[in-house]
Amino acid sequence: MKYLTLLLLLLSSQTLLANQCVDLMEKEDFYKASEVCQTMANKGEKNAQFSLAVLYYQGSGMMSDMGQANKWMRKAALQNHNQAQYNLGIMIANGQGSNVDLVEAYAWLKISADNGYSPAKDSVRQLGEELSSGEKKQADEMIKSLKKKLKIK
Repeated sequence: MKYLTLLLLLLSSQTLLANQCVDLMEKEDFYKASEVCQTMANKGEKNAQFSLAVLYYQGSGMMSDMGQANKWMRKAALQNHNQAQYNLGIMIANGQGSNVDLVEAYAWLKISADNGYSPAKDSVRQLGEELSSGEKKQADEMIKSLKKKLKIK
């Protein structure tokens, strides 16, 4: 029973820190947000990973670093954060923190759209028009693989 209580306290304190990360960003206290978000992101909290990626992308509270922004956006995307999936797709399409890969970009945008992030729908349509039929087939295979990894149908 003592361990269950300790576990519940740890989980609730992690939730409080994750909420603090988002609250600090909303208050534009980016330096403190970067510290709190980094702590929670390292513990695997997807909202903190997403927030940290945004901080790296914008250079808020730290130096702008597209490699780190891409890394943390990917971590959140792999935990099924639909806005991170969208942003990762856009970053990959633009070569921000990675090489340009329109097939992978399309896959992430499609997954984001399928997960209910409505801004991704237009991007899927637009990028889909640029892909060849072979690239679309590659993207479909990548989508299947990612959805399996994400445990979504």
